[in-house]
Amino acid sequence: MLGLAVLGGAVFGVMATPKPDQVPDQVPTSASQSTQPTEQNQYLSTLNPERFLQLLVARNIEVQYSKISSDVTRYLKDGEASLYEPTAFMGIREEGRSRQRTPDERLQNFSTSGTAILDENGHSDELGLRGKLPTGAEVAVSYKSSRKSNNLIPQSTNGFDTEYNAVLNLTLKQPLRRNAGRSVTETDRNVAELEYKISLHQLTQQTLKSSIDGLNLYWQLHRAQETAKLRKEAIDMTKALLADANARVAAGKLPANAVLELQGAMLNRQVELARSQQALREAQSKLCTAINLFWNESTPVVTKPEPSTLDSSINHGTSEMAQALSLWSPYQIALLKQLQTQVRLNFAKNQTKSLVDFVMSYSGTGYSNHVKEARTLADQGAFPDWYMGLNFEFPIKGNQKAQQQFLAQSARQTQAELELLAIQNSFANDFVVRIDDLKMAHDVLESSHEDVKLRESIFNNERQRINLGSGSLRTLIQRQVDLTESRQRLLENLVHFEVAMATWQYTRGTLLTDHHIKVSDESTSTQ
Repeated sequence: MLGLAVLGGAVFGVMATPKPDQVPDQVPTSASQSTQPTEQNQYLSTLNPERFLQLLVARNIEVQYSKISSDVTRYLKDGEASLYEPTAFMGIREEGRSRQRTPDERLQNFSTSGTAILDENGHSDELGLRGKLPTGAEVAVSYKSSRKSNNLIPQSTNGFDTEYNAVLNLTLKQPLRRNAGRSVTETDRNVAELEYKISLHQLTQQTLKSSIDGLNLYWQLHRAQETAKLRKEAIDMTKALLADANARVAAGKLPANAVLELQGAMLNRQVELARSQQALREAQSKLCTAINLFWNESTPVVTKPEPSTLDSSINHGTSEMAQALSLWSPYQIALLKQLQTQVRLNFAKNQTKSLVDFVMSYSGTGYSNHVKEARTLADQGAFPDWYMGLNFEFPIKGNQKAQQQFLAQSARQTQAELELLAIQNSFANDFVVRIDDLKMAHDVLESSHEDVKLRESIFNNERQRINLGSGSLRTLIQRQVDLTESRQRLLENLVHFEVAMATWQYTRGTLLTDHHIKVSDESTSTQ
Protein backbone atom coordinates (compact mmCIF):
# COMPACT_ATOMS: atom_id res chain seq x y z
CA MET A 1 0.00 0.00 0.00
CA LEU A 2 1.23 3.43 -0.91
CA GLY A 3 1.44 6.43 1.42
CA LEU A 4 3.49 9.20 3.00
CA ALA A 5 6.10 9.28 5.69
CA VAL A 6 4.78 10.86 8.87
CA LEU A 7 7.90 11.58 10.87
CA GLY A 8 7.96 9.46 13.99
CA GLY A 9 5.29 6.92 12.99
CA ALA A 10 4.49 4.04 10.63
CA VAL A 11 4.40 5.12 7.01
CA PHE A 12 3.73 3.96 3.48
CA GLY A 13 5.27 5.15 0.25
CA VAL A 14 7.42 8.23 0.80
CA MET A 15 9.83 7.16 3.50
CA ALA A 16 12.08 9.50 5.44
CA THR A 17 14.73 8.00 7.70
CA PRO A 18 16.11 10.74 9.95
CA LYS A 19 18.32 10.15 12.93
CA PRO A 20 16.46 9.18 16.13
CA ASP A 21 17.27 12.44 17.90
CA GLN A 22 15.98 14.49 14.99
CA VAL A 23 12.39 13.30 14.82
CA PRO A 24 9.51 14.96 16.69
CA ASP A 25 6.61 12.80 17.83
CA GLN A 26 3.93 15.26 16.78
CA VAL A 27 3.58 18.24 14.50
CA PRO A 28 1.25 21.12 15.51
CA THR A 29 -1.31 21.96 12.85
CA SER A 30 -3.42 24.66 14.50
CA ALA A 31 -2.95 28.01 16.15
CA SER A 32 -3.72 26.67 19.61
CA GLN A 33 -1.12 23.92 19.29
CA SER A 34 1.62 26.07 17.83
CA THR A 35 1.38 28.72 20.56
CA GLN A 36 2.37 26.18 23.17
CA PRO A 37 6.08 25.45 23.76
CA THR A 38 6.64 22.02 22.24
CA GLU A 39 9.51 19.89 21.04
CA GLN A 40 8.38 20.74 17.52
CA ASN A 41 9.28 24.40 18.05
CA GLN A 42 12.76 23.29 19.10
CA TYR A 43 12.93 21.03 16.04
CA LEU A 44 12.01 23.92 13.71
CA SER A 45 14.70 26.05 15.30
CA THR A 46 17.43 23.60 14.23
CA LEU A 47 16.48 22.86 10.62
CA ASN A 48 19.17 21.61 8.31
CA PRO A 49 18.26 20.76 4.69
CA GLU A 50 17.87 17.03 5.39
CA ARG A 51 15.54 17.48 8.35
CA PHE A 52 13.56 20.08 6.47
CA LEU A 53 13.04 17.85 3.41
CA GLN A 54 11.98 14.92 5.56
CA LEU A 55 9.40 17.13 7.25
CA LEU A 56 8.34 18.59 3.91
CA VAL A 57 7.60 15.29 2.16
CA ALA A 58 5.68 14.10 5.22
CA ARG A 59 3.39 17.13 5.38
CA ASN A 60 3.33 18.90 2.02
CA ILE A 61 -0.21 19.07 0.63
CA GLU A 62 0.79 18.61 -3.02
CA VAL A 63 2.78 15.49 -2.20
CA GLN A 64 -0.12 14.08 -0.19
CA TYR A 65 -2.51 14.85 -3.04
CA SER A 66 -0.24 13.05 -5.49
CA LYS A 67 -0.05 10.10 -3.10
CA ILE A 68 -3.84 9.83 -3.03
CA SER A 69 -3.89 9.91 -6.83
CA SER A 70 -1.50 6.95 -6.87
CA ASP A 71 -3.81 5.17 -4.41
CA VAL A 72 -6.67 5.66 -6.88
CA THR A 73 -4.72 4.06 -9.71
CA ARG A 74 -3.66 1.21 -7.41
CA TYR A 75 -7.30 0.46 -6.58
CA LEU A 76 -8.17 0.50 -10.30
CA LYS A 77 -5.22 -1.79 -11.06
CA ASP A 78 -6.30 -4.25 -8.38
CA GLY A 79 -9.80 -4.16 -9.84
CA GLU A 80 -8.55 -5.02 -13.33
CA ALA A 81 -6.43 -7.82 -11.84
CA SER A 82 -9.67 -9.72 -11.19
CA LEU A 83 -10.13 -10.21 -14.93
CA TYR A 84 -10.05 -14.01 -14.66
CA GLU A 85 -11.98 -14.17 -11.41
CA PRO A 86 -14.70 -16.82 -11.89
CA THR A 87 -18.33 -15.94 -11.31
CA ALA A 88 -20.74 -18.29 -9.57
CA PHE A 89 -24.37 -18.06 -10.65
CA MET A 90 -27.51 -19.67 -9.32
CA GLY A 91 -31.12 -19.53 -10.33
CA ILE A 92 -34.29 -20.75 -8.57
CA ARG A 93 -37.58 -20.72 -10.43
CA GLU A 94 -41.16 -21.72 -9.59
CA GLU A 95 -43.68 -22.17 -12.42
CA GLY A 96 -47.40 -22.70 -12.65
CA ARG A 97 -49.97 -22.76 -15.45
CA SER A 98 -53.58 -23.70 -16.07
CA ARG A 99 -54.79 -23.63 -19.68
CA GLN A 100 -56.86 -25.39 -22.26
CA ARG A 101 -55.23 -28.15 -24.23
CA THR A 102 -55.23 -27.84 -28.02
CA PRO A 103 -56.96 -30.52 -30.11
CA ASP A 104 -53.57 -31.57 -31.46
CA GLU A 105 -52.22 -32.13 -27.92
CA ARG A 106 -55.24 -34.24 -27.03
CA LEU A 107 -54.84 -36.43 -30.14
CA GLN A 108 -51.16 -37.13 -29.48
CA ASN A 109 -51.87 -39.32 -26.44
CA PHE A 110 -55.00 -41.42 -26.37
CA SER A 111 -54.81 -42.00 -22.63
CA THR A 112 -55.10 -38.28 -21.91
CA SER A 113 -57.44 -37.29 -24.72
CA GLY A 114 -60.34 -36.87 -22.35
CA THR A 115 -58.58 -34.23 -20.29
CA ALA A 116 -59.32 -30.78 -21.72
CA ILE A 117 -57.46 -28.67 -19.10
CA LEU A 118 -53.73 -28.74 -18.34
CA ASP A 119 -53.03 -28.00 -14.71
CA GLU A 120 -49.26 -27.90 -14.19
CA ASN A 121 -46.63 -26.58 -11.78
CA GLY A 122 -42.85 -26.88 -11.74
CA HIS A 123 -39.64 -25.96 -10.03
CA SER A 124 -36.07 -25.63 -11.36
CA ASP A 125 -32.67 -25.01 -9.76
CA GLU A 126 -29.52 -24.05 -11.65
CA LEU A 127 -26.00 -23.69 -10.28
CA GLY A 128 -22.79 -23.03 -12.19
CA LEU A 129 -19.53 -21.18 -12.80
CA ARG A 130 -18.51 -18.98 -15.70
CA GLY A 131 -15.34 -17.10 -16.44
CA LYS A 132 -12.87 -15.87 -19.01
CA LEU A 133 -9.71 -17.57 -20.25
CA PRO A 134 -6.47 -15.83 -21.32
CA THR A 135 -7.18 -16.86 -24.91
CA GLY A 136 -10.30 -14.66 -24.83
CA ALA A 137 -12.64 -17.62 -24.52
CA GLU A 138 -15.79 -17.49 -22.40
CA VAL A 139 -16.57 -20.76 -20.67
CA ALA A 140 -19.44 -21.81 -18.42
CA VAL A 141 -20.21 -25.01 -16.54
CA SER A 142 -23.63 -25.48 -14.96
CA TYR A 143 -25.94 -28.07 -13.49
CA LYS A 144 -29.73 -27.69 -13.80
CA SER A 145 -32.40 -29.78 -12.16
CA SER A 146 -36.12 -29.42 -13.03
CA ARG A 147 -39.28 -30.89 -11.51
CA LYS A 148 -42.64 -30.89 -13.30
CA SER A 149 -46.05 -32.07 -12.02
CA ASN A 150 -49.39 -31.96 -13.85
CA ASN A 151 -52.69 -33.78 -14.19
CA LEU A 152 -51.58 -35.64 -17.32
CA ILE A 153 -48.54 -37.52 -15.98
CA PRO A 154 -50.49 -40.00 -13.77
CA GLN A 155 -52.68 -41.01 -16.70
CA SER A 156 -49.65 -42.14 -18.75
CA THR A 157 -47.13 -43.34 -16.15
CA ASN A 158 -49.15 -45.71 -13.97
CA GLY A 159 -49.62 -43.35 -11.03
CA PHE A 160 -46.47 -41.21 -11.00
CA ASP A 161 -47.41 -37.51 -10.88
CA THR A 162 -43.90 -36.01 -11.10
CA GLU A 163 -41.25 -35.87 -13.80
CA TYR A 164 -37.58 -34.90 -13.17
CA ASN A 165 -35.05 -33.58 -15.67
CA ALA A 166 -31.30 -33.05 -14.94
CA VAL A 167 -28.81 -31.35 -17.27
CA LEU A 168 -25.01 -31.07 -16.84
CA ASN A 169 -23.88 -28.45 -19.36
CA LEU A 170 -20.55 -27.11 -20.68
CA THR A 171 -20.44 -24.19 -23.14
CA LEU A 172 -17.44 -22.54 -24.78
CA LYS A 173 -17.11 -19.49 -27.03
CA GLN A 174 -13.59 -18.97 -28.39
CA PRO A 175 -12.78 -15.96 -30.62
CA LEU A 176 -10.48 -16.90 -33.48
CA ARG A 177 -9.70 -13.44 -34.90
CA ARG A 178 -11.19 -10.39 -33.24
CA ASN A 179 -10.80 -10.42 -29.39
CA ALA A 180 -8.53 -13.50 -29.52
CA GLY A 181 -5.28 -13.79 -27.57
CA ARG A 182 -3.93 -12.83 -24.15
CA SER A 183 -2.64 -9.41 -25.25
CA VAL A 184 -6.12 -8.37 -26.39
CA THR A 185 -7.91 -9.95 -23.45
CA GLU A 186 -5.66 -8.22 -20.93
CA THR A 187 -5.63 -4.79 -22.59
CA ASP A 188 -7.45 -2.99 -19.76
CA ARG A 189 -5.39 -4.85 -17.18
CA ASN A 190 -2.10 -3.89 -18.82
CA VAL A 191 -3.20 -0.27 -19.23
CA ALA A 192 -4.20 -0.10 -15.56
CA GLU A 193 -0.88 -1.57 -14.43
CA LEU A 194 1.03 0.94 -16.56
CA GLU A 195 -1.15 3.74 -15.22
CA TYR A 196 -0.27 2.70 -11.69
CA LYS A 197 3.44 2.74 -12.53
CA ILE A 198 2.96 6.17 -14.08
CA SER A 199 1.30 7.41 -10.90
CA LEU A 200 4.27 6.18 -8.84
CA HIS A 201 6.66 8.14 -11.04
CA GLN A 202 4.31 11.11 -10.85
CA LEU A 203 4.45 10.83 -7.06
CA THR A 204 8.24 10.79 -7.28
CA GLN A 205 8.14 13.73 -9.68
CA GLN A 206 5.84 15.72 -7.39
CA THR A 207 7.97 14.86 -4.37
CA LEU A 208 11.07 16.04 -6.23
CA LYS A 209 9.35 19.21 -7.40
CA SER A 210 8.04 20.02 -3.92
CA SER A 211 11.49 19.24 -2.50
CA ILE A 212 13.39 21.51 -4.87
CA ASP A 213 10.81 24.28 -4.40
CA GLY A 214 11.03 23.75 -0.64
CA LEU A 215 14.83 23.94 -0.70
CA ASN A 216 14.58 27.24 -2.53
CA LEU A 217 12.36 28.50 0.29
CA TYR A 218 14.79 27.07 2.82
CA TRP A 219 17.76 28.92 1.33
CA GLN A 220 15.71 32.09 0.96
CA LEU A 221 14.99 31.82 4.67
CA HIS A 222 18.67 31.21 5.37
CA ARG A 223 19.60 34.26 3.31
CA ALA A 224 17.01 36.42 5.11
CA GLN A 225 18.17 35.07 8.47
CA GLU A 226 21.85 35.73 7.82
CA THR A 227 21.11 39.11 6.24
CA ALA A 228 19.32 40.16 9.42
CA LYS A 229 22.38 39.06 11.40
CA LEU A 230 24.66 41.07 9.13
CA ARG A 231 22.47 44.13 9.58
CA LYS A 232 22.50 43.64 13.34
CA GLU A 233 26.28 43.25 13.36
CA ALA A 234 26.60 46.43 11.27
CA ILE A 235 24.52 48.30 13.84
CA ASP A 236 26.62 46.94 16.71
CA MET A 237 29.79 47.91 14.88
CA THR A 238 28.41 51.38 14.16
CA LYS A 239 27.45 51.78 17.81
CA ALA A 240 31.00 50.92 18.83
CA LEU A 241 32.38 53.44 16.34
CA LEU A 242 29.90 56.05 17.59
CA ALA A 243 30.97 55.51 21.19
CA ASP A 244 34.62 55.78 20.19
CA ALA A 245 33.93 58.93 18.16
CA ASN A 246 32.12 60.56 21.08
CA ALA A 247 35.13 59.83 23.29
CA ARG A 248 37.51 61.30 20.69
CA VAL A 249 35.33 64.39 20.22
CA ALA A 250 35.27 64.89 23.99
CA ALA A 251 39.07 64.60 24.00
CA GLY A 252 39.35 67.11 21.19
CA LYS A 253 40.83 64.59 18.75
CA LEU A 254 37.88 64.66 16.28
CA PRO A 255 35.57 67.37 15.03
CA ALA A 256 31.93 67.24 16.20
CA ASN A 257 30.58 66.63 12.67
CA ALA A 258 32.21 63.17 12.74
CA VAL A 259 29.58 62.08 15.24
CA LEU A 260 26.85 63.40 12.95
CA GLU A 261 28.15 61.26 10.09
CA LEU A 262 28.07 58.18 12.28
CA GLN A 263 24.57 59.00 13.49
CA GLY A 264 23.44 59.23 9.87
CA ALA A 265 25.07 55.87 9.17
CA MET A 266 23.31 54.45 12.24
CA LEU A 267 19.90 55.55 10.92
CA ASN A 268 20.59 53.86 7.60
CA ARG A 269 21.63 50.66 9.41
CA GLN A 270 18.42 50.68 11.45
CA VAL A 271 16.29 51.03 8.31
CA GLU A 272 18.16 48.15 6.67
CA LEU A 273 17.68 46.02 9.81
CA ALA A 274 13.93 46.68 9.87
CA ARG A 275 13.62 45.67 6.23
CA SER A 276 15.68 42.52 6.74
CA GLN A 277 13.59 41.51 9.77
CA GLN A 278 10.39 41.90 7.75
CA ALA A 279 11.91 39.78 4.95
CA LEU A 280 12.85 37.18 7.56
CA ARG A 281 9.28 36.97 8.84
CA GLU A 282 7.94 36.55 5.32
CA ALA A 283 10.48 33.80 4.58
CA GLN A 284 9.56 31.96 7.78
CA SER A 285 5.87 32.20 6.92
CA LYS A 286 6.39 30.83 3.37
CA LEU A 287 8.45 27.92 4.64
CA CYS A 288 5.82 26.97 7.24
CA THR A 289 3.14 27.15 4.54
CA ALA A 290 5.16 24.69 2.45
CA ILE A 291 5.23 22.17 5.32
CA ASN A 292 1.58 22.86 6.20
CA LEU A 293 2.22 24.37 9.63
CA PHE A 294 0.70 27.38 11.33
CA TRP A 295 3.30 30.05 11.94
CA ASN A 296 3.48 33.06 14.23
CA GLU A 297 6.13 34.92 16.17
CA SER A 298 6.22 32.22 18.85
CA THR A 299 7.17 29.54 16.31
CA PRO A 300 10.80 30.29 15.44
CA VAL A 301 12.18 28.74 12.29
CA VAL A 302 15.98 28.84 12.23
CA THR A 303 18.16 27.29 9.55
CA LYS A 304 21.40 25.58 10.49
CA PRO A 305 22.76 24.19 7.21
CA GLU A 306 25.91 22.21 6.78
CA PRO A 307 28.06 23.47 3.88
CA SER A 308 27.96 21.35 0.74
CA THR A 309 31.09 20.25 -1.09
CA LEU A 310 31.61 19.96 -4.81
CA ASP A 311 32.47 16.51 -6.15
CA SER A 312 35.46 16.93 -8.45
CA SER A 313 34.38 13.86 -10.48
CA ILE A 314 31.33 15.64 -11.91
CA ASN A 315 31.55 15.72 -15.71
CA HIS A 316 29.53 15.73 -18.93
CA GLY A 317 30.10 12.03 -19.63
CA THR A 318 27.61 10.09 -21.72
CA SER A 319 27.33 7.29 -19.15
CA GLU A 320 26.58 9.75 -16.33
CA MET A 321 23.93 11.42 -18.47
CA ALA A 322 22.35 8.09 -19.41
CA GLN A 323 22.22 7.03 -15.78
CA ALA A 324 20.65 10.33 -14.75
CA LEU A 325 18.13 10.08 -17.60
CA SER A 326 17.07 6.63 -16.40
CA LEU A 327 16.22 8.20 -13.02
CA TRP A 328 14.43 11.20 -14.51
CA SER A 329 10.73 10.85 -13.67
CA PRO A 330 9.33 12.71 -16.73
CA TYR A 331 11.36 10.38 -18.97
CA GLN A 332 10.08 7.28 -17.19
CA ILE A 333 6.52 8.61 -17.40
CA ALA A 334 6.94 9.23 -21.15
CA LEU A 335 8.27 5.68 -21.62
CA LEU A 336 5.29 4.19 -19.79
CA LYS A 337 2.84 6.34 -21.75
CA GLN A 338 4.45 5.10 -24.95
CA LEU A 339 3.90 1.52 -23.76
CA GLN A 340 0.29 2.40 -22.99
CA THR A 341 -0.30 3.74 -26.47
CA GLN A 342 1.31 0.60 -27.93
CA VAL A 343 -1.05 -1.61 -25.89
CA ARG A 344 -4.04 0.39 -27.08
CA LEU A 345 -2.73 0.37 -30.64
CA ASN A 346 -2.46 -3.43 -30.61
CA PHE A 347 -6.04 -3.66 -29.35
CA ALA A 348 -7.30 -1.21 -31.98
CA LYS A 349 -5.54 -3.20 -34.69
CA ASN A 350 -7.19 -6.40 -33.47
CA GLN A 351 -10.62 -4.77 -33.59
CA THR A 352 -10.25 -4.17 -37.34
CA LYS A 353 -10.35 -7.93 -37.95
CA SER A 354 -13.51 -9.81 -38.83
CA LEU A 355 -15.36 -11.65 -36.10
CA VAL A 356 -14.99 -15.44 -36.18
CA ASP A 357 -15.98 -17.37 -33.06
CA PHE A 358 -15.83 -21.08 -32.39
CA VAL A 359 -18.82 -22.14 -30.27
CA MET A 360 -19.38 -25.45 -28.58
CA SER A 361 -21.83 -26.91 -26.08
CA TYR A 362 -22.09 -30.33 -24.49
CA SER A 363 -24.86 -31.45 -22.14
CA GLY A 364 -25.58 -34.69 -20.40
CA THR A 365 -29.35 -35.08 -19.88
CA GLY A 366 -31.55 -37.39 -17.88
CA TYR A 367 -35.35 -37.78 -17.57
CA SER A 368 -37.04 -39.91 -14.93
CA ASN A 369 -39.88 -40.01 -12.43
CA HIS A 370 -37.18 -40.23 -9.72
CA VAL A 371 -34.82 -37.36 -9.03
CA LYS A 372 -31.75 -39.49 -8.26
CA GLU A 373 -32.14 -41.55 -11.38
CA ALA A 374 -32.41 -38.40 -13.54
CA ARG A 375 -29.24 -37.00 -11.94
CA THR A 376 -27.36 -40.27 -12.50
CA LEU A 377 -28.32 -40.40 -16.16
CA ALA A 378 -27.16 -36.79 -16.66
CA ASP A 379 -23.83 -37.41 -14.92
CA GLN A 380 -23.13 -40.57 -16.94
CA GLY A 381 -23.64 -38.75 -20.24
CA ALA A 382 -25.69 -41.63 -21.59
CA PHE A 383 -27.94 -39.20 -23.47
CA PRO A 384 -25.72 -36.36 -24.69
CA ASP A 385 -26.93 -33.18 -26.31
CA TRP A 386 -24.20 -31.23 -28.09
CA TYR A 387 -23.33 -28.82 -30.87
CA MET A 388 -20.28 -27.04 -32.30
CA GLY A 389 -19.88 -24.50 -35.02
CA LEU A 390 -18.57 -21.13 -36.18
CA ASN A 391 -20.12 -17.68 -36.01
CA PHE A 392 -19.08 -15.08 -38.59
CA GLU A 393 -19.55 -11.31 -38.71
CA PHE A 394 -18.38 -9.22 -41.66
CA PRO A 395 -19.01 -5.44 -41.60
CA ILE A 396 -20.44 -4.48 -44.96
CA LYS A 397 -18.36 -1.29 -45.21
CA GLY A 398 -15.20 -2.58 -43.59
CA ASN A 399 -15.82 -1.59 -39.98
CA GLN A 400 -15.05 2.12 -40.36
CA LYS A 401 -15.25 2.78 -36.62
CA ALA A 402 -12.49 0.28 -35.83
CA GLN A 403 -10.38 1.57 -38.74
CA GLN A 404 -10.60 5.17 -37.54
CA GLN A 405 -9.84 4.17 -33.96
CA PHE A 406 -6.74 2.37 -35.21
CA LEU A 407 -5.63 5.48 -37.09
CA ALA A 408 -6.26 7.61 -34.00
CA GLN A 409 -4.14 5.29 -31.85
CA SER A 410 -1.40 5.37 -34.47
CA ALA A 411 -1.38 9.16 -34.22
CA ARG A 412 -1.21 8.96 -30.42
CA GLN A 413 1.73 6.58 -30.73
CA THR A 414 3.54 9.12 -32.88
CA GLN A 415 2.77 11.81 -30.28
CA ALA A 416 4.23 9.64 -27.53
CA GLU A 417 7.41 9.07 -29.53
CA LEU A 418 7.79 12.81 -30.16
CA GLU A 419 7.26 13.56 -26.48
CA LEU A 420 9.89 11.00 -25.53
CA LEU A 421 12.40 12.47 -27.97
CA ALA A 422 11.69 16.00 -26.75
CA ILE A 423 12.27 14.99 -23.13
CA GLN A 424 15.55 13.29 -24.03
CA ASN A 425 16.87 16.35 -25.85
CA SER A 426 15.64 18.76 -23.17
CA PHE A 427 17.22 16.70 -20.41
CA ALA A 428 20.54 16.40 -22.26
CA ASN A 429 20.73 20.16 -22.71
CA ASP A 430 19.72 20.89 -19.14
CA PHE A 431 22.15 18.30 -17.79
CA VAL A 432 25.12 20.15 -19.27
CA VAL A 433 23.84 23.54 -18.11
CA ARG A 434 23.30 22.31 -14.54
CA ILE A 435 26.90 21.04 -14.30
CA ASP A 436 28.33 24.29 -15.68
CA ASP A 437 26.13 26.36 -13.38
CA LEU A 438 27.23 24.34 -10.35
CA LYS A 439 30.93 24.67 -11.18
CA MET A 440 30.58 28.39 -11.87
CA ALA A 441 28.68 28.92 -8.60
CA HIS A 442 31.45 27.08 -6.75
CA ASP A 443 34.16 29.24 -8.34
CA VAL A 444 32.26 32.44 -7.56
CA LEU A 445 31.78 31.30 -3.97
CA GLU A 446 35.51 30.72 -3.57
CA SER A 447 36.20 34.18 -4.95
CA SER A 448 33.69 35.67 -2.52
CA HIS A 449 35.51 34.08 0.40
CA GLU A 450 38.73 35.70 -0.76
CA ASP A 451 36.98 39.03 -1.24
CA VAL A 452 35.60 38.97 2.33
CA LYS A 453 39.06 38.25 3.72
CA LEU A 454 40.46 41.17 1.73
CA ARG A 455 37.70 43.54 2.89
CA GLU A 456 38.22 42.50 6.50
CA SER A 457 41.93 43.23 6.17
CA ILE A 458 41.27 46.66 4.64
CA PHE A 459 38.73 47.51 7.35
CA ASN A 460 41.08 46.44 10.13
CA ASN A 461 43.93 48.46 8.61
CA GLU A 462 41.73 51.56 8.44
CA ARG A 463 40.67 51.06 12.05
CA GLN A 464 44.31 50.85 13.12
CA ARG A 465 44.98 54.09 11.26
CA ILE A 466 42.11 55.70 13.19
CA ASN A 467 43.63 54.44 16.44
CA LEU A 468 46.98 55.93 15.40
CA GLY A 469 45.28 59.23 14.56
CA SER A 470 46.14 59.18 10.86
CA GLY A 471 42.97 57.68 9.46
CA SER A 472 39.70 59.18 8.24
CA LEU A 473 36.44 58.35 9.98
CA ARG A 474 34.52 58.78 6.73
CA THR A 475 36.85 56.31 5.05
CA LEU A 476 36.36 53.88 7.93
CA ILE A 477 32.59 54.12 7.53
CA GLN A 478 32.97 53.39 3.82
CA ARG A 479 35.25 50.43 4.56
CA GLN A 480 32.60 49.11 6.94
CA VAL A 481 29.96 49.45 4.23
CA ASP A 482 32.27 47.67 1.76
CA LEU A 483 32.83 44.83 4.24
CA THR A 484 29.10 44.43 4.92
CA GLU A 485 28.32 44.39 1.20
CA SER A 486 31.12 41.86 0.65
CA ARG A 487 29.64 39.58 3.31
CA GLN A 488 26.22 40.04 1.74
CA ARG A 489 27.63 39.02 -1.65
CA LEU A 490 29.23 36.00 -0.01
CA LEU A 491 25.87 35.05 1.45
CA GLU A 492 24.16 35.48 -1.94
CA ASN A 493 26.80 33.38 -3.66
CA LEU A 494 26.56 30.72 -0.95
CA VAL A 495 22.80 30.50 -1.48
CA HIS A 496 23.34 30.38 -5.24
CA PHE A 497 25.80 27.54 -4.86
CA GLU A 498 23.54 25.56 -2.52
CA VAL A 499 20.55 26.01 -4.81
CA ALA A 500 22.71 24.98 -7.79
CA MET A 501 23.82 21.91 -5.82
CA ALA A 502 20.20 21.01 -5.00
CA THR A 503 19.20 21.57 -8.64
CA TRP A 504 22.06 19.32 -9.76
CA GLN A 505 20.90 16.61 -7.34
CA TYR A 506 17.37 17.10 -8.68
CA THR A 507 18.57 16.76 -12.28
CA ARG A 508 20.73 13.76 -11.46
CA GLY A 509 17.77 12.10 -9.69
CA THR A 510 19.47 11.73 -6.30
CA LEU A 511 17.90 14.62 -4.40
CA LEU A 512 15.65 12.33 -2.35
CA THR A 513 18.13 9.52 -1.73
CA ASP A 514 20.84 11.99 -0.76
CA HIS A 515 18.49 13.19 1.98
CA HIS A 516 17.43 9.64 3.03
CA ILE A 517 13.96 9.82 1.46
CA LYS A 518 12.51 6.97 -0.55
CA VAL A 519 9.37 6.67 -2.67
CA SER A 520 8.13 3.09 -2.73
CA ASP A 521 4.96 1.07 -3.32
CA GLU A 522 5.83 -1.24 -0.42
CA SER A 523 4.93 -0.81 3.22
CA THR A 524 7.72 0.99 5.07
CA SER A 525 8.36 2.73 8.36
CA THR A 526 10.73 5.31 9.75
CA GLN A 527 13.76 3.98 11.50
